[in-house]
Amino acid sequence: MKALRILIIAGLAWLVSPNLVSAQGCAPPKSDEGVSVFGFIQPQFETKFTGDGTRNAFTFNRARIGVTGLIPYDFLYYAVIETSAFKDSNPFLLDAFISYQRFSFAKISIGQFKSPFTLEMSTPCSELNTIYRTSTVNDLVSPDRDLGVMVSGSFKDNLLSYSLALTNGTGKGVFDNNLGKTIHSRVVLKPLSFVKIGGGVQYGTHPPFVDTIPDEDQRFRWAFDLQLKHKNFDIIGEYVYGNDKGSYVVGGGCGGTPEIKSGDLRRSGYYITAMYKTPWNIQPVFRYENWNTNLNEENAYEQIMVFGLNYWFNDWTRMQVNYLYKAEKKFEVKNDELVVQFQIVF
Repeated sequence: MKALRILIIAGLAWLVSPNLVSAQGCAPPKSDEGVSVFGFIQPQFETKFTGDGTRNAFTFNRARIGVTGLIPYDFLYYAVIETSAFKDSNPFLLDAFISYQRFSFAKISIGQFKSPFTLEMSTPCSELNTIYRTSTVNDLVSPDRDLGVMVSGSFKDNLLSYSLALTNGTGKGVFDNNLGKTIHSRVVLKPLSFVKIGGGVQYGTHPPFVDTIPDEDQRFRWAFDLQLKHKNFDIIGEYVYGNDKGSYVVGGGCGGTPEIKSGDLRRSGYYITAMYKTPWNIQPVFRYENWNTNLNEENAYEQIMVFGLNYWFNDWTRMQVNYLYKAEKKFEVKNDELVVQFQIVF
């Protein structure tokens, strides 16, 4: 019955959810022969305004290097490591998978890859409109990477794109010792040239994160997003709902360290981002996020507004300036941030 329920949910995600599936934001091989090396580094200066005073520091948000290439015939390999000491004391494997891509409507990948769920998580870290992902996505799409198999493809010039994955559900580099698995799905529909509508479902069971819990954890998610684009003006909105039973993790997106907690929890959040790319390579950005950390409690949500400015020196070099204004509904704390980040992609 458990397997049947997973298949039914996957089918609904395919038929009902309208959105495109971005795979991993992979850097394509430069040629049919040899290895292509790619990556990006993100040094930054951050200032945190807390109740104990102001703190600032130079840090590395991410520092990644990877390889990709084609193997005759129709096979692609892709592997990336995270080297930033602020993510972990030692470099660790982020992505590593093999894809069979003869058919554009059904590419098959196996290995460790990013969860194909939600618009923002499907966006590569080097192409985010703001320096940090939303708290909603960081917490509800966690673990953000897993081991398994994925089928993805597109039809009619990307009018419809999809991804469907079956994974361990335990996260990157974690051995799975049970029969339960997690299904991930994302579909994107492009009915008009300036409109994309997307959505997805995630459901699975896995061994509990906490040893004292006898039963397996259950994780259920669904998401919906809308993208509007007119010339250089973009508006993006997304809603994500999550229900956890047993134990769950908080945070951990994009190579961060998750926090493990026990109990049942329902959470949800949404964000709206607006941005305009000027002719001078300057892009003002504004994002509003409403993140409800516990739907069973009253006023257990926070509102986060990001006032940002992006500037491209060239196609490979970008500077981002973000001010994060955070307002907690239940207990207001002083925790705003000002972050300046430089990025080079190679």
